[in-house]
Amino acid sequence: MRKYDIVSGLFLLAVALLICGGSSQLHVGTLTSPGSGFFPLVTGLCLGIFSILILVEARKLGKEHVKFWVPGANKKGIYLTFLFILFYAFLLERLGFIGTTVLFFLLMSRFVSGHRWSTAIFFGLVTSLSTYFVFTFLLRAPLPQGILERMF
Repeated sequence: MRKYDIVSGLFLLAVALLICGGSSQLHVGTLTSPGSGFFPLVTGLCLGIFSILILVEARKLGKEHVKFWVPGANKKGIYLTFLFILFYAFLLERLGFIGTTVLFFLLMSRFVSGHRWSTAIFFGLVTSLSTYFVFTFLLRAPLPQGILERMF
């Protein structure tokens, strides 16, 4: 575990430094008037702090041997989740937000969580439509348009 924590802590620290360096190329601004580089800078600083905490904790740990897969881990669920996320990223621009998100939550509910088809369909529809409503109407955030969005 210690080795993995050190590697991930160093990797995240490098990413944090890159984010902070990139945000310094933008106008950072102040707390009362933040610029376009403010949020990336704060994100990089937080990531840097957490990566340092990981490294400090890794230094305290002993050298115990930890297997990559914990006994009893749901490997099938992990692989399916990864696969469904890849499909989601691939289909999002093609099918649009509603169609892709309904399909994603339907597949996750049915095949990863093991819910019945009726529950999976209900969960997929409710989650997708409520998320679409929040982002489109309340936050006024643009989402990828697909076949279903063009009907509304």
